[in-house]
Amino acid sequence: MEPVVRRWRVPGHLVHRLTVTATNGTHTVSTAVPAARFKRTAYAVVGGLTNGTPYTVTVTARNRVGQSERSLPAAPVTPTTDGSGALPAVSTGLKVNAEATAARLSWTPPKTTGDTPVTGYRITVSDGRTVTVTGRDVLVAQPRAKGMLRVVGKLRPSTAYTFSIAALTATGTGPSAEVSVMTPSR
Repeated sequence: MEPVVRRWRVPGHLVHRLTVTATNGTHTVSTAVPAARFKRTAYAVVGGLTNGTPYTVTVTARNRVGQSERSLPAAPVTPTTDGSGALPAVSTGLKVNAEATAARLSWTPPKTTGDTPVTGYRITVSDGRTVTVTGRDVLVAQPRAKGMLRVVGKLRPSTAYTFSIAALTATGTGPSAEVSVMTPSR
């Protein structure tokens, strides 16, 4: 069974827990998400769903006063694990500016995200490291195609580097975009 990823904005700072509920009319699954974690990631994963079955998702918020009314249901989503879902497109506008020991990468999120939202980016560095970018900034950037930014440190002066960036979704990893740079000497 594949989890379904949905995202919402937390309605205020007093919320301490969100409950995300997915239902297909006969099978209902709920997941409680601490508000602090949701603030960091800006999405929730609901496991235990049946592949190929559409689900609607609602959210309630809890604070010290009590629980909110249920949100309106989101458009139906259908979890899959057979690879039939569309992957995100390639990120565009990839640029790099390097200093002796760090590189500033910037890019624009994919124009299409496939069947599920982008939940992160995988940056592969030619020195063998992998950096994963996740959280609220990734999700906020999507609807507006706002640019993404990441600084990768611990580079060596006067060294050639290639950086590959790929969008991550619940469906899978999209194609990579690449950019190369030579770090200057100190």
